[in-house]
Amino acid sequence: MTQHMIGVNPILDASTTASLIAWWRDAGVDTLVEESPRHWLKKQEAATFAPSAEPASLPDSMAALVEWLQTSPDVPGAGPAARRLAPIGLPGAPIMVMVDMPEQGDVESGRLLSGPAGILFDNMLAALHLDRDSIYLVPLCPGRPSSGQIDADYLPRLAEIGRKMIALAAPKRVWLLGQTTSRALLGADVVAARGKLQFINHDGGNVEVVASLHPRLLLQNPARKAGVWADMKLLAKGMAE
Repeated sequence: MTQHMIGVNPILDASTTASLIAWWRDAGVDTLVEESPRHWLKKQEAATFAPSAEPASLPDSMAALVEWLQTSPDVPGAGPAARRLAPIGLPGAPIMVMVDMPEQGDVESGRLLSGPAGILFDNMLAALHLDRDSIYLVPLCPGRPSSGQIDADYLPRLAEIGRKMIALAAPKRVWLLGQTTSRALLGADVVAARGKLQFINHDGGNVEVVASLHPRLLLQNPARKAGVWADMKLLAKGMAE
């Protein structure tokens, strides 16, 4: 009676216990513990991308590289192929624009910078007498991590991929938008990299780079638009020569 009063179930009889064990055995459970001890209360580490000692060589044509970026499981942080976006625009354009990753909602819309940040970006291009058809817009990472941030451990490999894209596209200038792209390609925070032409070394030589703030940040802090306008003028300076 005491057991029932405190909510403890009575002990199963031998026949019921044997039947329960047989059911679990038929389901494929053959042990109640793991082979090695496990601390069940210890926080488990999340799986991370672990690049091999010798990463696979990257494709030597833009078409092949874009295809690899869309399908390969070896692209760090990119996630499943169905959730990745390809570059858009003109591969041989004088200006390549690189963002860190697709924005939230981009995959569903099927294109990079599709939401409010994209509207602002299009206005910025228009101010430079450009549009998406006259530039090459590429993501540093073709997929959007669930955290909304690219893991710092992924940046060296993504930077290598980014430099390969630059070498194959051979733009006259690269416009890096955002903190992550600046850190990956220039090794510096965007605030420190702004205000002057930077340079990226790649297989084909050097390319001039302008680092600037991402449109998503400008939506949060419109007061910074004046500084970005100065970046845009630096980007355009000398391009018509």
